[in-house]
Amino acid sequence: MDTNKCCGDHGKDFKDMAGKMEGMPKMMGGGFNPMDMCKQMTESITTTARMAGFATPEVQVIFEDWVLEVEKEIIGLITQDADITPSKIADHLKISEDSVLYFISKLIRDKKIVVTGLALK
Repeated sequence: MDTNKCCGDHGKDFKDMAGKMEGMPKMMGGGFNPMDMCKQMTESITTTARMAGFATPEVQVIFEDWVLEVEKEIIGLITQDADITPSKIADHLKISEDSVLYFISKLIRDKKIVVTGLALK
């Protein structure tokens, strides 16, 4: 991949970050690959966008309502237990942990929740 084509003048920064991300599995005990995670997220977004093109307005409204309800439930669970894990949220909501991570990321982007700490597994 030619980073200069996709990143303009920031190609060096991209390479530096990519190198740091490649070392993360060692720091986190293996098993975590940020490049795979990014690839999976990109594929999910592509699939969702493709499906959205077929959805009727009614289906889109129902989906948006569901997303808001899931977000409210996650916020409620975090309010009750600030140390709750994505795994416990997934168990409670009966959805995958990857879906929970998507919702948490969305809530962070929407500034509905803030990250106040990080921990290594």
